[in-house]
Amino acid sequence: MQASVETSELLKYRAKCVVPDRMTQMETAIEKKDFQTFAKLTMQDSNQFHAICLDTYPPITYMNDTSRKIISLMTKYNSLQDEIKVAYSYDAGPNAVLFVESKNVPELLSLVKHYFPPTEEQSNYFHGVDLQGIKDLDKITVSSIGLSPSVGALKYIIHTKIGDGPHLINNAEEALIGVNGLPK
Repeated sequence: MQASVETSELLKYRAKCVVPDRMTQMETAIEKKDFQTFAKLTMQDSNQFHAICLDTYPPITYMNDTSRKIISLMTKYNSLQDEIKVAYSYDAGPNAVLFVESKNVPELLSLVKHYFPPTEEQSNYFHGVDLQGIKDLDKITVSSIGLSPSVGALKYIIHTKIGDGPHLINNAEEALIGVNGLPK
């Protein structure tokens, strides 16, 4: 990101004109448990981060075709709803982080499984908590979204919940990540 600091005019504008208000808006959304505002701001912030990467010289590209397809899928899915049901964000890489209220988790996992199904060799595709209720998507949703499934495009899905903050896990059996750094 040093190159972005040195070459991106968008980063300079963002730091001066966007971040102060965005932080206040995000803090308020979290305090009020306003998922709609939180979700919209999260996606806008993620998009802007990657726009800064492209504004950098030479450009930095973290996302790949699968990353962009996830954005497209979530955008189309949200447009079919009366409200934003899922927000996306990305780490400094191609890995999506999806935010969804607990009542919508089964539907979201069904959506992801339909459009990013595992290969037959991916026996440990889902990791984490509360993975029940995954079912086939209805045909109306599938036809309305209009994307083709990408078999094997994702290595795995980790589902977690909001907790009480970080804490040390002394029992390795409780960890989602193995000693090799990969999901169990």
